[in-house]
Amino acid sequence: MRDGYGSGRRRGGPIAATAVIAVAAVWWLAWSSAGAAPPRESRAAALATAQQQVRAVAADARIGISGRYNPGASYERCDRRGVRAPADGPYTLTYTAYADLPDRFHIAALRRLRAALERRDGVEVTAYEERPQVQEAQLDAVDRPHRAHLAVASAKPPHTVRLAVATECFRPPEDGR
Repeated sequence: MRDGYGSGRRRGGPIAATAVIAVAAVWWLAWSSAGAAPPRESRAAALATAQQQVRAVAADARIGISGRYNPGASYERCDRRGVRAPADGPYTLTYTAYADLPDRFHIAALRRLRAALERRDGVEVTAYEERPQVQEAQLDAVDRPHRAHLAVASAKPPHTVRLAVATECFRPPEDGR
């Protein structure tokens, strides 16, 4: 699968991709089983919050967001147990950005990030893995105050770190903004 950047390699890895999908499924299950309507948040406000979260994560890891790859936002509909949501209805957002960082610094950067996140109220590191033999690391966390999942991992091409935020299900405001 091509990554859209001309390298011919896949971005992220199976662990990072699985983590984002698993978190989205957990949020959906929590919403659909609780029977409560998801909170209201405009797409623009959710995107602004996700962008701020990615910048904060990068600052905690002491890495800079790369200008080489465009950040991306992806909105998906939230469907409840067999009830298809309208296109302008409940949604989740996944926002992804990338940082240029030599492979030999990935583990140290994610260790700094893990330490910073463990000090934050309402944030729980749910998974952390280091692979020193290939100079890769991965971290997953839940940010309850912002209703989001954070996933940071070594990515392809080499010397790249992927920073992603996946939100829980939100409903657009009633005025549609």
